[in-house]
Amino acid sequence: MSDASAVQVELNPQTHYVMPPVDPEKERLHKQYIMKKMLTGWNAPVPKSIDVSSVSHVLDVGAGTCAWIRDFAAMEQIPKGVHLYACDIDTKFFPDRSETDKFGITTFKQDVTTPFPENLHGKFDLIRISFLFMCLTEDGWNKAIQHCKQVLKPEAILLIDEADPILYPSLSELPPEDATSHDFEKHLNRPDWLGKANRIYAGFSKESGFVPNLTFTLPTILREAGFEVVDTNRIISPIGKLCPIMRPDVSEAGLESFTMENPLFIFRYFGSALLAKGKLTTPDGASVTSPEGLQRILKEIEEGFRTEGAVTYARYCVAKKL
Repeated sequence: MSDASAVQVELNPQTHYVMPPVDPEKERLHKQYIMKKMLTGWNAPVPKSIDVSSVSHVLDVGAGTCAWIRDFAAMEQIPKGVHLYACDIDTKFFPDRSETDKFGITTFKQDVTTPFPENLHGKFDLIRISFLFMCLTEDGWNKAIQHCKQVLKPEAILLIDEADPILYPSLSELPPEDATSHDFEKHLNRPDWLGKANRIYAGFSKESGFVPNLTFTLPTILREAGFEVVDTNRIISPIGKLCPIMRPDVSEAGLESFTMENPLFIFRYFGSALLAKGKLTTPDGASVTSPEGLQRILKEIEEGFRTEGAVTYARYCVAKKL
């Protein structure tokens, strides 16, 4: 997809998703799940801190292609007769009904910033939310967590894994565990290709009103919403040239190219959206005013991934409803 045409989407002001419902995006979401599963080191859909042996009702929120809930359905540890559900703001990425029926998955349309139907209240033992960091505003997150809490049983589990919209040049430059935020000003003003990448990534997040420091604030948000965070950790994700150095297993699995293709695919749409609003700039403050200008930036980022690499990270939280 070489054309950097503008993307125009009208959605709930608390939720945004600019990706088109086409096969390449479905494939990207599926590969993204496979890679995320590898990076967590769980070798399973859930970390070891979650006991799935007695669950009866499980819900995947923002399910996309239903990759996670289908993977969960195949776990040997789950009891027979478990009821599996998957929802999303749009069902455009869901597999065919014959596929979900095969796994016993009930799918439905749901904007998580609005309350779930009353018949689902207090129903679920486990709810999973993943990678909505470029979809929800702060108000959207507060509502989403409260609505999930409403449909969880007492002491049931909410599993969330999210990321932040920023790239780093190396592992050594990641903020320490006790930091409270990223230094966005520093990394958006880097006079190199990483600065341009962050101008697209973090720039789109800021323009959309998302939560840029979600991996730092998520544990606090959960505690204030009435959850106990029983397990949390960072998930380090290398890109491009840094893969064989930091995570050779990713390269050996044939996913090194995908670590570059995935952000580039995303940046193409985020950059187009910023371009359409006249909000796309380079670290020196110059405005990018044409699709050709955006394409040159994307080519520079692609070359940077290939010759230098980058690092980003996510965080997962296992939270118990109090």
